[in-house]
Amino acid sequence: MFNFFKKNNVPSAELKDKSLDFNLTRSVLAYEVARTDGDISNEELSILIEEIKKISTKVTKDHTEILNIIEKSSSENISFHEYIVGVNKNFSKDEKINLIQFMWEIAYSDGHLDVNEERLIRRVADLIMLKNIEVLKAKDNVKNS
Repeated sequence: MFNFFKKNNVPSAELKDKSLDFNLTRSVLAYEVARTDGDISNEELSILIEEIKKISTKVTKDHTEILNIIEKSSSENISFHEYIVGVNKNFSKDEKINLIQFMWEIAYSDGHLDVNEERLIRRVADLIMLKNIEVLKAKDNVKNS
């Protein structure tokens, strides 16, 4: 699922960890939400860095290197189809809801929910086959916390 990590010399044994895969997916898709409105705020970046630090403890790269890889991947990729396929194949319903909730957290972190952020989250939720009620509940959980 994470060819961009393979290209950046992360040993394949490290990429087999399911929690690593989950954290990477969360980070990549949340980064897409953060950049959707054209400006990655300090609040969005701070939350992303915390997630990326979880990854850096499992691979031989520090969090700034991982963020650079995610940024590069984001600028080079036209689609995140491979991530959606991976989520549908490997993640449980609870993990999918957790992913969407994290994306809402990023979207709300700067104090403003941009319409394009919401569209992206809803599109991902639809592609990973979550019901609208589950998406709204995740949104409310973040909004009310």
